[in-house]
Amino acid sequence: MQKRFLKTMGTLLVTTSILIGCSSDAEEPKNSSADYYELEDDIENIGDILGEHDIVILGESTHWSSEIAKQKTDLIDYLAEEHGFNLLFLETGDSEFNYFQESDLPIIEGISDQYQQEIFKKYLDGTSENIKALPMDWKPVFSGNRASSVSILEENIVDEISKHDLDLAEAFKRSEFALRDWFSKGALQGKKVGHLERSTNVYEDIRSQSFFNKLTRETQNYIISRQENIEKYYSKISFEDGVAEYNDYREIGMSEKVLEQMDSNDKAIVWVSNLHSNYDVTSIEYTNEVYVEDKMNERVESLGALLRESEHKVYNTGLFHNEADNYELLPEDYATPRREKDETLEGYIGNRVQKDIFIDFATSDFIEENQYTVYWAGYYDYRMVP
Repeated sequence: MQKRFLKTMGTLLVTTSILIGCSSDAEEPKNSSADYYELEDDIENIGDILGEHDIVILGESTHWSSEIAKQKTDLIDYLAEEHGFNLLFLETGDSEFNYFQESDLPIIEGISDQYQQEIFKKYLDGTSENIKALPMDWKPVFSGNRASSVSILEENIVDEISKHDLDLAEAFKRSEFALRDWFSKGALQGKKVGHLERSTNVYEDIRSQSFFNKLTRETQNYIISRQENIEKYYSKISFEDGVAEYNDYREIGMSEKVLEQMDSNDKAIVWVSNLHSNYDVTSIEYTNEVYVEDKMNERVESLGALLRESEHKVYNTGLFHNEADNYELLPEDYATPRREKDETLEGYIGNRVQKDIFIDFATSDFIEENQYTVYWAGYYDYRMVP
C-alpha cells in the first residue's frame, strides 16, 4: 500500500532534509539505483532498499527535535507495516524501562528525555500493532540528569525491601544515589571521578536473602538488571581520563543488548544519533573543544560497526537537515542556519537538490568522497566522510 511518507513538514524542512545510508554488503551495480530518491514520492523504493535487511540503524543529527521524530516515525511505521519490522530499539536504560513497563507505571518516568514526546506514546504503551519498543542502553535514567532525584521506581523498591529488611532498603537507596552521582559527574559534568566504588554489592546482598523471591517480579528483574549492568559495564569504566572508555563500553553494551533481544525471525529498527550509526569512527574528527578535551575522539567502538560484524544483514543510515527552526525539547532556542557552501555536507546536497531526498551511498555517485563538516543541533560541528 502506497503511504505518504512526509506530509506537512512545518518549519523543519525549509530547504533540504537528507536521509543517507549504506548497506553492510552493498556490491550492486551502479546502474541498479537512482542517484537519490525523493522522500515524499519514492517511499516504496526506499522501503525496497531498507526492507531486505534484518537491522536498519536510523541515525539522526539531533534527538531534540519533535519534527525530526515525526519524519522517523513515519518511516518506522511504513517499514513495520510493509516490510515486517517488528522491533524498535531505543537509546534508553533497560533497567528503568523494563521496571516501569512491567509495573504498569507511567513509562514516561522511566525513559530518557528525548523519548518523552507524544509521538512516541504508541510505541511505549504497546498500542502500535506492528512494532514493539525495547530498551538497548545500560546507562541510568534519572530525571533531568540530576543524581539526587528520587523516582517512583526507587520509592516503590525501597518500600518493598523495607518490609523485610530496613538496613538493606537504605543500602539500596544509597547505592542508587551513589551510582547516579558517579555517572552524572563523570559522563554529564566532565569531572575526573575514576572508577565506581562501592563498599558492598547491595544488589547481590538482596538477591541472597530468603525474602528475594517474595519481592514483585519487576523489582527482582530491576535488581538483577542493575547488578549485571554494573558488573559488565559500569565497573569497567574510569572517568579519570575523560569519557572515551564510557563511549566505547556504551557502544558495546547497546550492540549486545540489541542482539540478545533478537530472535532469528525478528527485523529490527535501531533509533540512535548519527554518531552511533556511523560504522567508521576513525573518519570522524571532532572540532568542538569540549569533545576534544574529553577525548571522545579516541573512541574505538561504534554500535554501527559492532552490529555489522554480527550475522545479521545491517543497513546504516544518518539523517541530516539543512535548516531547522524549532528544537522543542531543548531549554534554549537552537537553530541550524541554511548552509550554502560545498564545504558542508548539508550545503553540498542543498545546493544541488532542494527537495527532501534519500541517498543510497552504496550505489549513488551523488556525493564526492571528501570530508565534510556536518552540524548537530546547531551548536557543534564535526567532520566525517560519508
